[in-house]
Amino acid sequence: MRRLLLLTPVLLALTACGLVESGDEKAAGVARAEATDVGKRLDSQRPRTADEVGYEASAMDGVEVLRVTGAETHEGEGVELIVRTTGSARVTVAGDPSEDEVRAELDAYLARRRGRWGARTSAYFHLDRLHLLDASVVRRVEKRTETTRDEPGDPGLAERPVYDVLDEYEVDPRDVRRGEPLDLVKRDTVSKRACACGNGLRQCPACAGMTYRPCEPARPCPVCAGVSPCTQYLGHGGKPGRAARPPKARQPARPEERVKCAACGAPDSACGACEGWGKVRCRTCQGRGRVPCTTCTSKGTVRCETCGGRGELTSWTAGRITWTSETEKVPWPHRPPKRVTSHLHAGLWHDNQLGPGDPLPDDLSLPHRSLVEQHLDTVKGEQDRTVVIRRLTVVRARPKGSGNREYYVFKNVSGGLTVRPAMSDEGRRNTAAVLAAAAALVVLVLLLVK
Repeated sequence: MRRLLLLTPVLLALTACGLVESGDEKAAGVARAEATDVGKRLDSQRPRTADEVGYEASAMDGVEVLRVTGAETHEGEGVELIVRTTGSARVTVAGDPSEDEVRAELDAYLARRRGRWGARTSAYFHLDRLHLLDASVVRRVEKRTETTRDEPGDPGLAERPVYDVLDEYEVDPRDVRRGEPLDLVKRDTVSKRACACGNGLRQCPACAGMTYRPCEPARPCPVCAGVSPCTQYLGHGGKPGRAARPPKARQPARPEERVKCAACGAPDSACGACEGWGKVRCRTCQGRGRVPCTTCTSKGTVRCETCGGRGELTSWTAGRITWTSETEKVPWPHRPPKRVTSHLHAGLWHDNQLGPGDPLPDDLSLPHRSLVEQHLDTVKGEQDRTVVIRRLTVVRARPKGSGNREYYVFKNVSGGLTVRPAMSDEGRRNTAAVLAAAAALVVLVLLLVK
């Protein structure tokens, strides 16, 4: 089977319009002859992808492509193409560069660089076509939501539109054009009620209504840190443990200065800052043990956040209508060649912008058409849509034999052809091998030097 596919890469399963029902043998023979001619026109020893085969077949007059299966003509089971045929065929597609045009431009490009890259011509290269598709569907979607809301005081609902059933509310076209969210009020749902706070005030959460916050009256001595307040600390056992109020922190002339201990009375034994106590009076509360609450300014209460201090709430059922723009990207059937992606913006892309009722372009290939149609379903709340389709054919010239370079040819914005060189897969492998050999040589030299 594989040998047969290599001889005839494209398999055709053919049906003729109306021939099965009529049973007209002569008409069936004519249809079979026309279908066979389609196969001959598509047949080529050049490897092609299923997308390319379907694209060329869909461009023929009187040919309807029903199904394309397989990956490439020269791989696996080949490509199976099912068509319905009624007339003659036209292989070329308007706007795409022909093979002769591509080879002529490639020859001119190679001639200008003959001294640098040798004397090769376009005959040395296989030509493959990459039909790039950049498509997206931009929808304007309307969403309607309904919630119960509570706001303090009077939120000014009298100016808002009223509705009975949100889904049945008819929007003013001017509101749609503005695109801003539209807030509505459901009829007979507005009511006022007292807030749980009672008077618009709540207990201060910082001081729990005490008007002050506790504070540690004594802090560790900044000089001795409470570690060595007195060298005679064993004598503190028979003395009062702590003063009723810690002393103020002193600033000794020298940190190592020792003074009379206020706890045990031993001379020249205590820290000069705390006088032997190990702690000093807190500068914030001055040893009182509490400070005024700054959250409520010593009032014990704060404004209620729920009602905003008004003591009452307004409740209602709120409806909201919003309009958003949502873009659904159609996945690339063929990713743009990474080696020339940055140059494709200068290509002559064939652009189409379609409205909600516009059909897809007639010259859109079957694979591209099928891919775009998968993303044309109407979504919930869709009000409008724009389908953007951009197409560009890129011809890749690959060397038939060995070669480090390949070329990409596409139409530019001025209508001419642009040729962009790129390193081929073989060139990349050769470069990697050279770099690896150079690295091994450097390592070997370093080892020998040592």
